Amino acid sequence: MKPLINLLPYRPIATGLSRYVERLLKAWPESMGKSLPLQLRFQSNGIPELTRSLDLPKEQNSLITNILQSSALAQHIVPIKSLLNQSDIDIIYSPYTDKILSYSDLPQVITCHDLTPLYYANSRRAYWRSKFWLPIHLKGSKRIIAISKSVADLLVKAGIPSDKIEIVYNGIETESSPLRSPVSGDFLILARHAKNKNLELALKGFAHFLKIENDWEGDLVVVGKKDRATSSLLRLANELSISARIIWIDELETASLKEKFYSSYCLISPSLMEGFDYPLLEGMVNGLPTLASDIAVHRELHKNNTILFKLEDEGINLACELKRLVRDRVLWRELSESGVLHARKFSMNSQIKGISKVLELSR
Repeated sequence: MKPLINLLPYRPIATGLSRYVERLLKAWPESMGKSLPLQLRFQSNGIPELTRSLDLPKEQNSLITNILQSSALAQHIVPIKSLLNQSDIDIIYSPYTDKILSYSDLPQVITCHDLTPLYYANSRRAYWRSKFWLPIHLKGSKRIIAISKSVADLLVKAGIPSDKIEIVYNGIETESSPLRSPVSGDFLILARHAKNKNLELALKGFAHFLKIENDWEGDLVVVGKKDRATSSLLRLANELSISARIIWIDELETASLKEKFYSSYCLISPSLMEGFDYPLLEGMVNGLPTLASDIAVHRELHKNNTILFKLEDEGINLACELKRLVRDRVLWRELSESGVLHARKFSMNSQIKGISKVLELSR
């Protein structure tokens, strides 16, 4: 098998999708026992290239490429046929939901991470793009890799034949020295300020918790990019009189993020909808107990290794579960230990071999 990995949408910025691709490329040679497949991607000057290098561009200096990537249109400025006709490949794989539309000579497999914009869009553009543009990519691909059964179910609901969908769970690197006991009282959330991330509930739950545990010394630390919801979140924190207890951080480098895992008491994911929810797995592999909203993907992947809380009560149940966790160190330790073991089941090796199997079936 001689696959080409379509990395034209890759953007060297701190996003979940970029981190997903970086993980994938780093682990591929070790998992497959061979060099990286050929990649089609942009150099930092906006010029497309075919390469087997692991060194992804650290920045994108081309304004046009940046704009087109952010609009999912970058492939349309690339001379795809002239580039690919020079290569010896037999299938194209995209870790994005992005089929190369101008090239039909080879079968293509794409990854669908979620359909969230159809349900909780941050903008009209995101909704209409998912409503009308995404189906073109989905229906034109030979197979679609869904990163969870929850995503697969949504694809079927959207009209994609079930026999065209393969489920391959995301993987994560093993952590050799996970946290064994809490070193602070901080509660951590990793989420941009988007509608589906449901940060309002987290703020309300934290405010309820502080009324119950009024001598708790930890803060709520929210790591994630600002978005359209930011101003309303800041207003809500002020209305709840907890502004001084919220730490807002735009982004953290990998090493700093790991330190943040180690210096937190637990990780909270209050999301309304997710395709997989990597932060929960990242918290678990580092030994951090987790609390997650009671939604389909959290039940599917983590119901026996996280505390699930209700979404319909303005954060009261979240506050009660936080109270239970801070008052019961045995529970903290049990969640920490079971989370580590659970996260280790989601290996990068399994993910890459699963993708490779789908590519073999699709040639």
